[in-house]
This record gives sequence, C-alpha cells and structure tokens, in this order.
Amino acid sequence: MLIEVIVAVAILGVVAVGFLSALSSGYLALVLADENTVAESLTRSEFERIRQSSYPVADYQRNNALPGYDLTVDVADVEGGGTSPIQSVTVEVRHQDELVLTTSSYKVDPNKNLPN
Repeated sequence: MLIEVIVAVAILGVVAVGFLSALSSGYLALVLADENTVAESLTRSEFERIRQSSYPVADYQRNNALPGYDLTVDVADVEGGGTSPIQSVTVEVRHQDELVLTTSSYKVDPNKNLPN
C-alpha cells in the first residue's frame, strides 16, 4: 500500500513539473510577443510622424516613447554631402536597454527630381 502511494505521488509530481514548465514557457512567449508588438507599434507611429514632417528630417532621439522603452531615430543622406534628395531613416526600439527592433526606410525630398 505504501509503495502504491509513493508511486502515485511520484507520477503526480512528474505531471505537475511538466505542467508548470509549459505554463512558464507560455508566459515567456506571451511577454516576448507583447514586447515585439509594442516595438512595431512605436516604429509605425514614428515613421508616420517622419512621413508627415518636412524634408530634410533632422537627427533626433526620443526617450519618452513609453515607460521602459527608448526610441532612437538616425537620419543620414544617402549620397552624403548634405545635398541628397534621399535620406535613410533608421528607427531602433529598445526595451529595458535591450534592442528589440531595428527598421529602416527612406524619406525623399518631394521638391527635387530624383537622379536617373
């Protein structure tokens, strides 16, 4: 009788450890997915703000995105020299000082003709 109880408790323990491990993994996946979703949303909002701004876009850094998130925007002329009609814009999103997402795009001066 005692051996049957010990075996039953051991089986229950193995099942409980597996169940708790699955819960932990699921929670970590949920946190990571949420972090990526927030980073994508911040990036979309920043690119929309840049799209609506006038050309050229000035270099700036935004530190007040959301608590725990930092948004850095880097702008560079594609051809250099400061006269390029195209700027490369890179947005980096960090969460608790860890890089989550880097996205790049271009801003074109609507008043200049692009080279062929």
